This record gives sequence, structure tokens and C-alpha cells, in this order.
Amino acid sequence: MPGTSALAALAILLFATAAPVVHGVEARIKDIARIDGLTGVQLVGYGIVVGLSGTGDKDLMMTKQTIANLFQQFQIKLPTSDIKSKNVAAVMVTAHAPPFHRSGDHIDVQVSSIGDAISLEGGILLMTPLLNPEGSLYALAQGGLTIGGYSAGAGGAGGQTETKNYTTVGIVPGGAVLREEQPDTYIQNGSFRLVLLHADFTTASRMASAINATNDGSAIARDAGSVLVRVPPDILDNGQVASFVAEIEALTVSPDAQSLIIVNERTGTIVMGGAVHIGEAIVAHGNLTVSVGSTLSAYMPNPFTEAKPVVTEKVATKTKEDKAKVILVPGTVTVQELADAINQMGSTPRDLISILEALHRLGAIQMEMITL
Repeated sequence: MPGTSALAALAILLFATAAPVVHGVEARIKDIARIDGLTGVQLVGYGIVVGLSGTGDKDLMMTKQTIANLFQQFQIKLPTSDIKSKNVAAVMVTAHAPPFHRSGDHIDVQVSSIGDAISLEGGILLMTPLLNPEGSLYALAQGGLTIGGYSAGAGGAGGQTETKNYTTVGIVPGGAVLREEQPDTYIQNGSFRLVLLHADFTTASRMASAINATNDGSAIARDAGSVLVRVPPDILDNGQVASFVAEIEALTVSPDAQSLIIVNERTGTIVMGGAVHIGEAIVAHGNLTVSVGSTLSAYMPNPFTEAKPVVTEKVATKTKEDKAKVILVPGTVTVQELADAINQMGSTPRDLISILEALHRLGAIQMEMITL
């Protein structure tokens, strides 16, 4: 057979079998779905980090211009050509304001160098305005950086530098103060929508059934990716929406697992999940090993002659073929049973990939197969 796998023989006999439905594990609704409208706000800004020990930008015009503009705010006029400091670095500042944030809340910010700075270790982020996607001022960030690594040593001839992790990215814990707040808009016309993290009609239907079991007629599966939940009028009138949503999120549902095989030819990784629909099959597998070796032999001339030694090479080729292992793969619906059956072949992961691909190609495995 073609291919680089050690698979020497593969024969499959296919028989059709039926398979019952197998449910997945139990999960809370809050773990498999999110409430539509509660996405938070992404923020971004441009700033300057100062206080670096000669590890800042070397000759970045953007940094010089920013420093010159900053000095003008303090009535100091300085040409950019006179700025030679390597203790500053131009950075981009990013942050995420979580749902239900309020004005005055503190959030973490991430600071990333955009120039040729070597390290931001020991730096201080100067006051940086953070903008929302609409370009409006949403928060102000400032503070000392926390770097998850270090860079030490002396570069150049005869020097050595040791670096751990990335030193051009840092965090300012609680470094941004929000100036705006996000309105609560997840309740629309007395209802809210649950959006599934993995769209699936079966899972959406089960989620609606679980909600209706405790609140009759409150939920309906609109499509594979969302479930509409109606809040009872008395709950709205009493202002108990938060408690009602908490009860809904705590309900457990059995998500429907997709039958899928994922194989990675480069690493020999095989991942199987869901209900395995497989027909009865016979698999024969054996290994063929070919080894080629060579030895050098020297023939010495007779004494007191002008002849030179002669070196010859002998090439030996050996083949070894293991006895084929034949096994019956019974009709099964569980990943464990299929894995146990194939594992008895004593094959390598790449051999198993070849077997699974052949089973899938002939229709013995009725599930999707993805090759990375």
C-alpha cells in the first residue's frame, strides 16, 4: 500500500448496525451559553512608558514627537532632534471593560511596545486616554508595569544576555479608571436571549425544556444558536430579574456532543468525541521493516610491494515482516470500546490514523473526520 506509515495490510469487512443515542455530560446553562447584550467594551489607547534603564526605544521618531508634545503641556518647548533618551518607549494600551461596569471602576490594562524597546521592566505608564470602538474617551490608564519575565546581561562582543518570557509586554493591575458605564439592555420587551457557545438544535431544544420544567412556557428555542426566555410579569414588577436569571443559569442541561474524529498527521495525535456510529469490521495489520547496512573491508598488499591497500564496501539488506494481527471490531457506539478494540492491534499512533482513515473512507465509521 502507498504511504509512509508502517501499515502493511489492511482488510475491512463492513456490516450495517444501528446505534442508540448517547447523551453527553451535564453542564450548567451559564457554562454553555451567554446572555445576549452582555459583551463588555473593548478599549485601546496610545501611550508612553518612562523610567526604563536604557532599554527603551533607540531612535523612534514617534517616541520623540510624543515626548515633545508632552513637554509642551508643561510650557516646555524642546525640538525632537534634542531628545536622545533611551529610557522611554512608545506603547499600545488595551483593556476590556466587563459587563455591568460602572463609572469609577478599576480594570487591568495590557501594555505592549510598538517600537524597538528591549524591555519594559521597571517602567511607568503615563496617563493614557483609552477609547471605545466609537472613538470616544472611555477610561484613563496610568501606573507601574508588572512584567512576567526579565532580561539581564550585556550584549555585544564577549557579552551574554539572558531573557525569560516576553519583556516587551506588561500589565498594570487596576491601572485604568472607567469614566463611562454600560447600560443594562439585556432585557428587551420583558425577555432576554441565551446564546449558545456552540450552536446546536438538540442542545437548544434541551435547554428550553429544562427552563420550562421550572417555569412553564417561559422559554422557546428560536434556532440552533439561541433560546428566548420570557421573564414573568410579577418578577419584572418586583425587580427580581437578577434572581430569576441566576436560577435559570444554574439549571443543568446535557449538551449534545457532535460525533467527530480529529487527527494530526504531524504529531500523531488522535481525538475522538461524541457517539461513534461504527459497523462491524475485520482489520488485519502487520509491520514490514526494511534495514540497509554497509561494512567496509580493507585488503592489504603483500610486503615489499608498491601496491596500495584496497577498501571495499559490502551492502547488506534485511527485511522483517511481523505476523499480521487480525481483530474483529464489533459494532459499537462508544469511543472507549472503539479505542480498546484498535489498541489491541499494538499499533503506533500513525498506524491508528491510517486505520481510522480507511474505516472512514469505506463508511465503517459514520462520523465527521478532520485532518489537521
